[in-house]
Amino acid sequence: MNWLDRRNVAILGAVTTGLTFLLILLGVYTAATGTGLTCRGQWPLCGGPLFGLLPPNVASYPEWIHRFVASITGFFILGTAYGAWKAFDSRRIHAAVAISIAVLPVQVLLGRQTVVTYTAGVQTLHHGAAMIIFAGLVGATAWMFDRSGESGTTTTADREGTTRAVDAD
Repeated sequence: MNWLDRRNVAILGAVTTGLTFLLILLGVYTAATGTGLTCRGQWPLCGGPLFGLLPPNVASYPEWIHRFVASITGFFILGTAYGAWKAFDSRRIHAAVAISIAVLPVQVLLGRQTVVTYTAGVQTLHHGAAMIIFAGLVGATAWMFDRSGESGTTTTADREGTTRAVDAD
């Protein structure tokens, strides 16, 4: 069984989109509670035991969990993009995952800035970048599951046939 078949990549896209949504919710909670500040401005470490990797106190667990889920989600985004490029020849799917991949390193740097500087502007940019990544994944995943055309495009004849069918009702 090839994991790069269209069905598997579409499922991976759906899982990745769900993880990204969960990550956004965790990020909103982390920002709202200010728990990113409990890591004492350290990034990517958090100042706790085991070489600074683990949270130093209970209050910093939301920030640490957010960072942990973010790292896993980042790899899922990369895997989804790779799979989408290999399994699909749709320009719109490629464009959607390319946007998500292009914004991903910016998002990581903005995530660092939310811990180091914690200003409203940085928080807004960080959440805005998350929305761009999420939108790209939602679009790509929806198009992966779209069965109206294998290439991801509809022809003029397809659109005219749909129009005639709607007009007949």
